Amino acid sequence: MSVIKIPNKKMLDNLQAKLTLRLGRKISQQETLDLCLRHAIKDFEDLVRLASNISTLTPEIAEEIIALFEEDDGSSYDLNAKFPNPDDQEIYSL
Repeated sequence: MSVIKIPNKKMLDNLQAKLTLRLGRKISQQETLDLCLRHAIKDFEDLVRLASNISTLTPEIAEEIIALFEEDDGSSYDLNAKFPNPDDQEIYSL
């Protein structure tokens, strides 16, 4: 079994609760996610439409980010900074 981080776990909990109420039986998170995957495969074009609304890193955007970074090259950065979110700590402590 794989462990997957879900940024919006509340959405999953709400969906699981709605399914439980409608089905009249407890449904696990694993079952809920499995049903979501089956539905996504069945309605793949809709999934592509939803995913296309998520911005992606293009060479142009990367160049913009690099240019902004180079403009601000003189700023200081605390290499010993600690972040409250463990994910942030991992990302920003490279």
